[in-house]
Amino acid sequence: MAARLGELAQPQDCTTLTKIPGISADTVRSFFSLLLTAKMLDVTSATENDTMTQWEFHDLLFHSRSRMGRHDYPLGKTHPFLDKIPPLPAVKAKMSDFSGTVRAIYLYKPDIPKLKAGDVPFTWVLEERKSIRNYGGNPITDKQLGEFLYRSARMRALRPSMTMIECSNRPYPGGGACYELELYLAVNTCDNIDSGLYHYCPQDHQLCHIADRNRKVEALLKNALGSSGEDELPQVLIILAARFQRVAWDYQSMAYSIILKHVGVLYQTMYLVATAMDLAPCGLGAGNADLFATAAGTDYYAESSVGEFMLGSKGK
Repeated sequence: MAARLGELAQPQDCTTLTKIPGISADTVRSFFSLLLTAKMLDVTSATENDTMTQWEFHDLLFHSRSRMGRHDYPLGKTHPFLDKIPPLPAVKAKMSDFSGTVRAIYLYKPDIPKLKAGDVPFTWVLEERKSIRNYGGNPITDKQLGEFLYRSARMRALRPSMTMIECSNRPYPGGGACYELELYLAVNTCDNIDSGLYHYCPQDHQLCHIADRNRKVEALLKNALGSSGEDELPQVLIILAARFQRVAWDYQSMAYSIILKHVGVLYQTMYLVATAMDLAPCGLGAGNADLFATAAGTDYYAESSVGEFMLGSKGK
């Protein structure tokens, strides 16, 4: 019967499952009847087969398990580890390089009230937003990068929380104000910032140096190049990593689903800011989480990459 179960990984007609030698059709029907009674099988019509065939098992499991309707596990903001495990802090400590030295670069801060009064219209930004994978002749500048990060991802305020001790406020929305996403920058070329790997500190608006350009940083940039389908390395690759337990401490059943939603809203925020600044943005659909964790020196299960975003100067 193990062979029969293996075949059921995809929608099947019962007649195709009675052809394995040594097992009678009556035995197969009895076995399927047992599975149906236990609600371990779904019956689909022929017209539904195309729909079910296009679901991968892990995607359908993730869809059903992270939403209500098909399970009775606790779901939502249940604080499953309250009084058991302390929550992670709202702000990650500044990162050092692999020698243990903290090397921070102070970034440019734009005048937000001035931008509110004179920035390009919001509808223009929405209509002009698009992915741009080719860059101008001159690289993005440190001032442009500083403004971009300040407008899209800085920490605007830190506030106390009754359960998580502290939460923060940032330019993009975040479920439960957890703000578990961390930004790492693999810099290929940027005026006044050396090529290498950096961590963005949203509280002090700084870049903390992790490593000079090495084979791992080079591999991250080339991996992004492969995902983009172009032949030009990104000037700056922004890697979105998640401190998973910051969300899992607060939410059950839907923690990873929430993290992916946060990746989406931060992508959109970065797209709109880059468009308003006349820069070249492009979100990517895939990246190498193992490679990132090795390059940044993080624990894969505690903090690894969940999204990648390319940024550079815009060509004429």
